[in-house]
Amino acid sequence: MAGFEGRMLEVNLADGKVGRSTVDKDVLRKYIGGSGLAARLMFERVRPDVDPLSPDNILFVMTGPTSGTNLPGGSRLAVCAKSPLTNMWGESNCGGSFAAELRSAGWDGIVVQGASSRPVYILIEDDKAEVKDASDLWGKNNFEVTSILKKRHGGQRTGVLVIGQGGENLVKYAAICNEDRDFAARCGLGTVMGSKKLKGIVVKGSGKVPLAEPTRFANRRKVVVQKAKENVATMVLGQMGTSAAVDVSMVTGDLPGKNWTVGDNTAVASKIGGAVLNSPTYLTGNKSCRGCMVGCKRVVRIPEGPYAGMKGPGPEYEGVVSLGSLLMIDDMAAVIKLNELCNDYGIDVISFGGTVAMVMDCFENGILSAKDADGLELKWGNADAVMKLVPKVARREGFGDVLAEGAKRAAERIGKNASDYAVVVKGMEVPMHDPRANHGLGLSYATGVRGACHTNDIIYSIGVGIVNWPEFNLAPGVATMQSQGMAEIVKNSQDLGQIYGSAIICYMTISVMDGEDLIDIMQSASGFDYTMEELKECAERIWLLKRGISNLMGITAADDTLPKQILTPTKEGGAAGSAPDLQLMLREFYPLRGLGPDGRPTKEALERVGLSDLAARLY
Repeated sequence: MAGFEGRMLEVNLADGKVGRSTVDKDVLRKYIGGSGLAARLMFERVRPDVDPLSPDNILFVMTGPTSGTNLPGGSRLAVCAKSPLTNMWGESNCGGSFAAELRSAGWDGIVVQGASSRPVYILIEDDKAEVKDASDLWGKNNFEVTSILKKRHGGQRTGVLVIGQGGENLVKYAAICNEDRDFAARCGLGTVMGSKKLKGIVVKGSGKVPLAEPTRFANRRKVVVQKAKENVATMVLGQMGTSAAVDVSMVTGDLPGKNWTVGDNTAVASKIGGAVLNSPTYLTGNKSCRGCMVGCKRVVRIPEGPYAGMKGPGPEYEGVVSLGSLLMIDDMAAVIKLNELCNDYGIDVISFGGTVAMVMDCFENGILSAKDADGLELKWGNADAVMKLVPKVARREGFGDVLAEGAKRAAERIGKNASDYAVVVKGMEVPMHDPRANHGLGLSYATGVRGACHTNDIIYSIGVGIVNWPEFNLAPGVATMQSQGMAEIVKNSQDLGQIYGSAIICYMTISVMDGEDLIDIMQSASGFDYTMEELKECAERIWLLKRGISNLMGITAADDTLPKQILTPTKEGGAAGSAPDLQLMLREFYPLRGLGPDGRPTKEALERVGLSDLAARLY
């Protein structure tokens, strides 16, 4: 078989030794690749009680069968480990060029064990790999280090993953930077790199990305490319990027504002939405990930004002909202600059924004004052104060050290009733789509395998009516502001999401492909003769394994909750009066998902998908 063969680079940072391993073909077939394969390897190799910041926590950098190909959305990789933010299963994925370079070098994944006593980076050149000193890079931020390493090791096509000062200083939500515009940002996996003194990974490959059936893959790719060119969702992404969703969300009630307490955010959103970001004032162009033709990445500038001179990647939807309407900041230039600062220092914009929003609520309610926050007036809309917080958080200086722990732990340190204002699920800050406008999102957030997430399944896209996957009983036209019957839709969305996250294919192309495309792509890329029913079984197996890993790490049914803000209807906006009935949905969801009343997968569900070894450890 040629294609995705499970070739792993094994690196032990404790002694600097490198080696190789190959994943068994049966395991590859059952877990596909990406986060699915990483979950299997974590289950086998990582103790559930491991400290996320100890040398024993293994970092998995994984590709999938489509990674690095020229399939639209096929440039992605997954990074997985036990999360220091949530203390459970953690995963994050991103686009860029690293996956293509890694697979061109002959590797399908990197397994990083141990920790170095000094700053290092891993250099991979085809089948050769070594651990190199990074003392000269430590203390520098993402953009500078990326530039240095590219110049040092072969130029612009070299793949580079790095961390900034946020990762070095163990901010619990530190991100991993892939180039200067793509980030594996959720779950604090950049923090895991920092704990290992791993500043970065550099890869340069001279081969081709292997495919089992190149001609068949190329023919199907042509079909998918043509569909992408004609698809409304991908056309909008190319023209306006993900920020186009700001303008839609402010109408539907999906856009959070003032830490999730305001339902009508049109006043703020009209100043920071997609039309503004894409105006001639700010937009200078667009870019794509390696091999993709959609072009959803914005390239921007700030021409005047206090932040004038900034040029480079613009914010995605999540950055616009978490640094904009969530904090009541209505200055587009300020949002662009805040996004750039977070990206350069290497901290997740969603977690940072959610944590600052909690603090602003504490200010408004008399729990905190400027005296507690190094003299900063952290009031709604104060962009300058938030700007000063970014380096403080990344360096853990003063009040920034408190916020570097994330909203949940920071609120606990602040005390009083600060925890009432931490909008988190399982310790991770909630992404910027409101379940009061889509009740299925509420169930998805509460039961998500990595915490609240809008990209681990496709329920958000179902809600906006751009998805039609009859093979998973998923169709457009779902009434989203209802809870009854949403459990099956969420379960099926999770299953499709696990396939995409293991393949790995960009979530943004979910409306482009259909079942026939997916089967043809998976077979011709991997070399396995997958059927749709087999892929569905793979998806269920992967979801239950990730859930089971978190159960072993302490997660129970009591953790499948939503913060009170999301359960409280707003009085205004497109979702006024609406709130998800989480308990109703959980009652429907648990039996469908194969979970028992305690939140663990049942023995029967596990044995049905071949996870008797997990059942033995859970029971």
